[in-house]
Amino acid sequence: MNREIYFNSKNYTGDHLHVGNWNDESKPLIEGIAWVRQDGSMDLFFNEFETDHEIHELFHNHGYYYETFKGGYICTVNTDEEAYETFQKWVEGVLYSYRMIDKPSSEEVE
Repeated sequence: MNREIYFNSKNYTGDHLHVGNWNDESKPLIEGIAWVRQDGSMDLFFNEFETDHEIHELFHNHGYYYETFKGGYICTVNTDEEAYETFQKWVEGVLYSYRMIDKPSSEEVE
């Protein structure tokens, strides 16, 4: 994929969908944005990083697209439901897993 052409702003309508983990009130709100493309599909991005190191670990070091305004590209989806579901899975499986790597469990703290 030619990233320069694919992620060019002229390929987006300007419409977007905010997606997040609103279903779990016990966890802090994490939000992503699905930017609508001219063809009606949506590119799902995340840009609420805790540190620059997190950006590098989750995106740059794995060759995933990242830009300052939109954030890190997660994937392309076709429906609102798919955007919500995919983002929720990414938060649980990737983001939370990464953020828990160096944190002691509650059993280790006691």
